[in-house]
Amino acid sequence: MFSYLVRRILNLIPLLLGVILVFFLLFNFVGGQESFLYNVLPAKSHTVEQIAYYKHKYGLDKPLIEQYFDLVRQVATFDFGRSESTKQKITTLIARHVPNSAILTFPAFAMEIIIALIIASLAAFYRGSLLDKSLTFLSVVGMSISMLVLIILGQTLLAYEWKLFPISGWENGPGAIRYLLLPWLLWVLVAVGYDVRFFRTALVEEGEKDYVRTARAKGVPERRIIFRHILKNAMIPVLTYVVIQIPFLLTGSILLERFFSIPGIGDLMVSAIFSYDLPVLKAVVLVYTLFFVGFTLVTDVLYALVDPRVRLN
Repeated sequence: MFSYLVRRILNLIPLLLGVILVFFLLFNFVGGQESFLYNVLPAKSHTVEQIAYYKHKYGLDKPLIEQYFDLVRQVATFDFGRSESTKQKITTLIARHVPNSAILTFPAFAMEIIIALIIASLAAFYRGSLLDKSLTFLSVVGMSISMLVLIILGQTLLAYEWKLFPISGWENGPGAIRYLLLPWLLWVLVAVGYDVRFFRTALVEEGEKDYVRTARAKGVPERRIIFRHILKNAMIPVLTYVVIQIPFLLTGSILLERFFSIPGIGDLMVSAIFSYDLPVLKAVVLVYTLFFVGFTLVTDVLYALVDPRVRLN
């Protein structure tokens, strides 16, 4: 297992370098530099001297190959310089905002997956019954309602009219939970429908395989087949789905963070866009890249743990 893990880490290095290269090329050839310089400078400061000064300040006057390796060095050392708008170290800003996003997204995601697995297992167990059709119908309804609509309804009815939750706000420490209850609820309501549909399909497809028919022919109880055999063997597509979703949790929380005044990484990214704080925006995008590549490794490791054939191959 250790040698497999080392091989996967070594294979991810060129992947990470390639992703950074794509980001670097898009930034340099889509016009990000010029747009940043002309927006960060006052209108009266659009002189050749001022633009040259800021290009030198941010290393934009260096050859492209040097700029690329500077970007790689920033990722390797996790040192992205200082924010243009707040003058704080970007690493400090990210370290301050990421935990808030994690507190918002990971508990909600865990609740979503657990609830979806339970509902999908019931739907697969009673396949074709009224319960199965009702759960499938409710899942489709949940998929059809956008997060924005639920946020507006939740803040209007549950928070403002019925006073069940705070409308918005934030507090560090355990006091943050009361501000997170409504976002958690809305997150689960929006996401659980997609999960139920996917998990039910995976369970039903697994239930149609030959080893399941053999178990039924031998008289193994249906409940044991579902929960001890089908559910276990359906874990590879389920794990794929779950782990692939994790890197996008940070971006998926942007609406909740903005509407509920939660100072997370998504809120930091939107603020950087509005203030044309390019160093912060670049750092946040690169952090997302690191999350995605890192959880790709986690996916491979989980595959190897669930199915030893993956590790042997």
